[in-house]
Amino acid sequence: MTEQFQNIDSIQHDSPAPLSVKDLNDRRLRPQPNSNKRKVPLRVQESKTPKNAVRLRPTEISIHFKWALILTILCFFILGPCWALYKTFTLRRMIRQRELDAAERLSNRISSVLIVSTILGIFAWVVFLFCSVGLLITGGLLSAKLV
Repeated sequence: MTEQFQNIDSIQHDSPAPLSVKDLNDRRLRPQPNSNKRKVPLRVQESKTPKNAVRLRPTEISIHFKWALILTILCFFILGPCWALYKTFTLRRMIRQRELDAAERLSNRISSVLIVSTILGIFAWVVFLFCSVGLLITGGLLSAKLV
């Protein structure tokens, strides 16, 4: 035990750091030399929405009934518009039952199918038109015995 006390007594302590009155004054309390200048306003910070934020629902969900009906009547590619026409009834039921998230997803899916069906229908009508015109021109040339 005496060895431990001898070791403790043998430790040398540094002298405390000298303090002056200048060190005691806080810099925040000193008057600033240019305190009359206008302060620059801080930038507005923009933050990302948190992952658990509630997504706002649209006020109106498109049903696309008229578009599906017109494409069903006019379009050669009839499978997509018939499906969309059927799903509009399901969509209306979902809106009545307040299943708005599922109704919005179904409305987007119906819209995508109708866009593809419209493009395919326009392509089919253009092909039909060119084939008809080609056949008429060919028939006219054959009857005139020019070919």
